[in-house]
Amino acid sequence: MKRHWKLILSLLVILATLSSCSGQQNPPQQFAEVTQYIGPVAENTPDPQQQADTSGSSDSIFSNNPFDVSSDGEELTGAEEEGFGDEEIIDFAAQAEASTPYPYAGSTPIPLDPVDMPSPTPRTELVFAYDTYTTSLKLTFEGPRGWVPDESIPEQFILTEPDTQVKDKQPGIVKVYAIPVNNDYSESNLKTEVLERLRAISSTNFEEWSPSLTASRYLMGSKGVYANYSGTMADGVKVGGRIHCTTIDKVLYCIEIVYPLAYKDDYLNIFSKVRETIKRVQ
Repeated sequence: MKRHWKLILSLLVILATLSSCSGQQNPPQQFAEVTQYIGPVAENTPDPQQQADTSGSSDSIFSNNPFDVSSDGEELTGAEEEGFGDEEIIDFAAQAEASTPYPYAGSTPIPLDPVDMPSPTPRTELVFAYDTYTTSLKLTFEGPRGWVPDESIPEQFILTEPDTQVKDKQPGIVKVYAIPVNNDYSESNLKTEVLERLRAISSTNFEEWSPSLTASRYLMGSKGVYANYSGTMADGVKVGGRIHCTTIDKVLYCIEIVYPLAYKDDYLNIFSKVRETIKRVQ
């Protein structure tokens, strides 16, 4: 009986031990959070590896991420995020274009006008020497030296540029008219006279004709009216001209010049010289 009691007591002790072991749970094994940090460590910024939270506190690596810029309100550009923020971004396309002296459009080299068209060689300005011409129209003026005078047409005096000096197949021509009229013309009458003369000129074998508006300007000390014109003859020659008329003492005085259109400014200098120097003589 005594032996049985000891056996029962031993069994009770074993059962109590097993019961106490089954009521306890082993605490979970905790491991430090490991993250991979790419890039240089910012100055005065702790190593993210050392900021791993092993205690479950709120100060985790995510609240101190050096690449989280949402808190300061600034956004990085793509280049800055890639580490190129302090370097110059090179536009190789712009460099290639700048190194090409004459860029062309398409596969065929066609100069783009007017950006890269070659600048034409400046033409030397024509310089004329002048002589004084006295006419049977009781007029005198300064005209180009060496030009050929012609008084075969009544009430006209004509100077023509010599053949050796002709440019673009159109000689320079200066015509001076002195036509008696019934009375001195008003500005309106002078305008009508100039327009009639322009119509007469336009009918002489022009394929293209472009007259200007009329304008007023003094001639020989009296108010006059003038107009310009330009056009292309049937043979392709391009010409320009000006006619200027006034009346003094019932005489209609007109000056006309014809010239190669490409030399407009040079020949209008001749016209100005004639207009400034023309005067009546007894």
